[in-house]
Amino acid sequence: MTLSRERGTGGLLRAYRMSVRILWPVALAVLLVACGAGSTPDPGPSSTGAPDGSAAPRPSRWPGTAVLAIIKLGGIDGEIAKAGEDFVKAVDAGDPAAMWGAADGLIPVLEDTSLSVQHLAAWDNTEELAGYLQRAYPLMLEGATQLRDSITAGDTQGVQEGSLKLAQGLTEYAPARPILADLVPEALLQQRNLNL
Repeated sequence: MTLSRERGTGGLLRAYRMSVRILWPVALAVLLVACGAGSTPDPGPSSTGAPDGSAAPRPSRWPGTAVLAIIKLGGIDGEIAKAGEDFVKAVDAGDPAAMWGAADGLIPVLEDTSLSVQHLAAWDNTEELAGYLQRAYPLMLEGATQLRDSITAGDTQGVQEGSLKLAQGLTEYAPARPILADLVPEALLQQRNLNL
């Protein structure tokens, strides 16, 4: 990452501070949601049996593509939460290099999601989740890319626009997180049952 003149760096820092005022409430809300739904629960013995120890009926079989998509996107959720935390810390510290790093690290995570989301959109039980993700992932990807590239170019307007898009994407993503967290344990159980 290169920042050319001192004057340009000062302008970028002002843009970062503006981004803090715009992005901080949204990012904080997303992180609070992350605390409640950020970890993937481990389906324990109660997931496979009835409370009295007898065998419970097996859950209905999911399409294998949906199972693998949920597991993959559950893992990506943790990476998005970590990138969000890193970005908020970088903005709070006014650290352009750390902001660049957080945005750059998020890009490859988001680039590889479209096929998984398509699998979810094709199944009724995950169609709602797919709708949230179809709106959120492209916005986060576009925002992170614009933010990273604008920091590199010293483009203060681009920094603000990229930050706003990223914040909008995180806002769109927030309702998907609890749905995804609820589905991951069942997907792991399905993966075992289907030997995927």
